[in-house]
Amino acid sequence: MASSFVLPALALAGLAQAHVAAFGPGMYCRNGPDPSNPNLNSNAPVNPLYNLTQDQWWFQHDRGCDKVPPPAGEFLNLPAGGSFDVQLANNQAFTNLSYGGSKVTEWPDGGQHPEDWTGWTGTGEGCIQDSGWIHTQNQTSAQGTAFAIAYESDLNAIMLEDLVVFTVLEHTPWKTAATYPVPAGLPACPEGGCHCVWLWLPRGCGQPNMYMQGFKCQVTGATSTTPLAKAQPPAMCDTDPSTCVQGAKQMIVWNQLTGNNVVTKGSQTPAYNLRNGFKPGAQDDIFQGPPSAPSGTSLSSSASPSMTSSDSISISVVPTAPTQVQVPPGTSSSSSTSASTTDPVSSLSTWPTTLSTVVRPESSHTSASLIIVVPTLPGEQLPPSSSADSTWSTPNATTASPDDGSAATITVTVTATPTHSGYHYKDCWFDGEEVDD
Repeated sequence: MASSFVLPALALAGLAQAHVAAFGPGMYCRNGPDPSNPNLNSNAPVNPLYNLTQDQWWFQHDRGCDKVPPPAGEFLNLPAGGSFDVQLANNQAFTNLSYGGSKVTEWPDGGQHPEDWTGWTGTGEGCIQDSGWIHTQNQTSAQGTAFAIAYESDLNAIMLEDLVVFTVLEHTPWKTAATYPVPAGLPACPEGGCHCVWLWLPRGCGQPNMYMQGFKCQVTGATSTTPLAKAQPPAMCDTDPSTCVQGAKQMIVWNQLTGNNVVTKGSQTPAYNLRNGFKPGAQDDIFQGPPSAPSGTSLSSSASPSMTSSDSISISVVPTAPTQVQVPPGTSSSSSTSASTTDPVSSLSTWPTTLSTVVRPESSHTSASLIIVVPTLPGEQLPPSSSADSTWSTPNATTASPDDGSAATITVTVTATPTHSGYHYKDCWFDGEEVDD
């Protein structure tokens, strides 16, 4: 009967043998490691990795999960600058991938538990005993989980240093729903997509193991082409933050026969948190340099004669101090006008300053004219201009249309906003809600 629900492996073996994995689109080993025998109750990706050789723990090769990729064209989508959702569960049955999601609850085991669920009784380690899969005393003690990404579509070509941890979700695993933020600078994946892995290391409360679960993934809405740096092993730095590894970091490999990249002392346990230098949220320090625009995107003062519609580009400029943006009026028929920043002045306070550049093609064979529209700040006097309403324009500018007779306009907006908020008195900033007159 299709609606029947049987979990013999969990019910008979006990929950101590069930742990947690991430379930969602693009995952390896969906419905178990045998595609010819789909299992809606599969917990194959859930079992942890402990005391294995690298070829065994790599993408869960020990259970054959690396041989069961998702269907062609199915990916875990990572929106650049956004977030993505997965479900953390100790069996696929308790996710939306099985039984139409009818067995899903707020909790990874499909059960019901109090919001302040805890195992602390005043003695011992205080671990939650009725569900050993969660490996924690309470939500605060949950170590954190993470995702890493490799810009390689061929799983067999991926090296450990290719996998860069790009997002960390603190105090997880805990509940079923899990949302991970994505760095805005992630570039697009190569043809065929990227590979991602879900990562977790419990702290105490059972076997000191680790997790590395595979996904096919792709970045959507990418606006940068700056590649990720090669990942470095994340050092234990809980006692001395100055020794934390900065920038792109590898997944943590620990308590395995081969491949370990983190050394601990005594009862230390590494983790995807500040103990190993991983801050919560999107990891924005993992790139080889600052974000760069995709090829073909440029800010040019020349307009294409084939343009027949209006387009716009917005650029945000964040100066490190109060900044005045100046665009002096031109004295020749140059087709470009430059903007420069000067020393801090009192003309710009805590609100943004915006320059709008309207590019109008003079003809299909000549360069475009520029009109720089500058907002008037309180008390500011603008330089003389041939146009009214605070508009500076290049001399001899004419307005024309492309050869097809239609109007083409490109608007480039540059917004400069100081990074510090407060009150500005000449060259000083004062923090606070109230100031004396």
